Parts: sequence; C-alpha cells; structure tokens
Amino acid sequence: MMKHKSLKIKICGMKFHIQKISDLLPDFMGFIFYPNSPRFVGFDFFIPKLKKEILKIGVFVNESEKNVLEMSKKNKLDFIQLHGTESPFYCEKLFKKRLKLIKAFRIDDFFSFKNMVNYIPFCTYFLFDNNTINYGGSGKKFCWEKLYEYNFEIPFFLSGGIGIKDFDKIKNFSHSKMFAIDVNSQFEFFPGKKDSIALNSFIKKIREL
Repeated sequence: MMKHKSLKIKICGMKFHIQKISDLLPDFMGFIFYPNSPRFVGFDFFIPKLKKEILKIGVFVNESEKNVLEMSKKNKLDFIQLHGTESPFYCEKLFKKRLKLIKAFRIDDFFSFKNMVNYIPFCTYFLFDNNTINYGGSGKKFCWEKLYEYNFEIPFFLSGGIGIKDFDKIKNFSHSKMFAIDVNSQFEFFPGKKDSIALNSFIKKIREL
C-alpha cells in the first residue's frame, strides 16, 4: 500500500443540510456561485456558521471581479475557486485584492501542464477535474496517470466523479503534490443534497490512509 500524507477532504456543491454535513468535519466545503450549475446557491446566499476548522470555498466560473469580491466579503470565503477559463491576468487582479485562489484545470489526454505556468505566482492550490463541456459536476473521471506529468510545486485537489467505490484507486495512486480529494456528485441523492452516511464512511477511510 502506498503511503499518503494525510489527504484533505473537500465536499463541493453544498446547498442543503449544510450544518448536518459540516458535522462530518470535512476540511473544506465548496459553495457554487455559478448560475448555470444545478448546485447554484444564489448570489443572495449566506453560508451558515460552520465549525471554525472548516474552510469555505466559493466556486466561480468566468464571473466578474466585482461579484467575486462581493461574495467573498459577504460570506467570509477562505478561498476562491476559479473553475472557468479565467486568465492569469484575472487571477493576478484577485490575488492583489488578497484573495486566496484555487485555479481549476480540465484535464484530458492532450492537456499540457505548461499551460499553467503563468498562474503559479497567484494560486495557493490547483484543482484537476475532468474535461467536460460544462464546468465541473460531470460525475466523470479523467485518467489520473496523466498527473504524473505534473511537476510544479503547487499542491493540487483531485476532482472529477470520485465516489466511495474509488477508495482503492485513491489508495493506490500517489503523487507528492496531491493535497486533497474533492467530492461532489457521486455522494448525492440529487444536486446539492448530500448522502451524509456515504460521506462519513468515505471521510473515515481516507483519513485512515
């Protein structure tokens, strides 16, 4: 069995029963501020009070800088996840406003990690997701072996259709920069409503690695 540094857990696409899921003590909870997502929480949304050790991530897709700043301030977001085609210049502007950034990239067999170089100065983490027409939430995986080509210093979240049945695959996949596992659609009854029992089981198993 491969030895993992303790992997963090992010539960994304939170919309319902937020407090109940927060009792499972994930490291991060993600809230989607993208109007085309079935997990869109709305721009008038206030994140309820969470336990202080849970970090709040706001997920945005090609959103105006003004809206990102407003939502970040209103909800005291710990991180901004940019899940669209945002440019390095856009990231630099948010970085200069003291926002902590996670930049998502959609990975397929043809993806070149060289495309990420200009984002490095402005991002705390990267996130690797499946390359789909929509921006995330596809429930599909990409070929994780592709990540062996990634050799930058910035740690990453592994995302894209990860479910409880993938535990052994995670256990047997090791990358020195893999920081967190990001779960969403495979732990849902319907968009935004999470299965707390399955999540609890998965989180425990990951933390035992």
